[in-house]
Amino acid sequence: MATAFAVLGILSAPGNGQEKPAELPSPAQLELTMEVATTTEDGLPAALRFRLTNIGGVAVDMPIPAIDCQGANGTVRVRSVVRLDGPSSGGTGHGCGSGSVDGPSFSQRVKSSWLHLLPGEYLTFTGDRRYMVDRVNGPATYEYWAEYQPPSLTREQRDVLVEGGYVAPTEKVVSAHLGYSQH
Repeated sequence: MATAFAVLGILSAPGNGQEKPAELPSPAQLELTMEVATTTEDGLPAALRFRLTNIGGVAVDMPIPAIDCQGANGTVRVRSVVRLDGPSSGGTGHGCGSGSVDGPSFSQRVKSSWLHLLPGEYLTFTGDRRYMVDRVNGPATYEYWAEYQPPSLTREQRDVLVEGGYVAPTEKVVSAHLGYSQH
């Protein structure tokens, strides 16, 4: 599923000056796919492979996102729906924590550690499904999908990107849904 992104630019609105500035639409587009990379002895998904591809017509600048953990650089997370197919003896969820440390300025981090994805280029990540998908102890049907959430930027950080000529993602991207049954 492709999602359009907004260029991080501000236009002056005509009128009395009290209208909010509008963001220009961007030709940048990302696509997120997820597939089973490996399986267990029982044939259940074990590892998941994620691919975040620039399918637009312009380069996209972005930090490497965290995997299954909310972070300042954005994240790729797995969401799931579990439907019980019989009695269950409990289950497990998943979560994580993250923090930030002082370091180089935002503009220095963009220049030194952000990636510049040209059209057609992509990032690939792998994660352990056994920790990324909620599960129950019993027969169940699982539906799961991945979501890319771009970095959360302040107005000042967006201004730095615009001034530097960078195009950063601003919209969530969702993969196709996958599923499996556990008996």
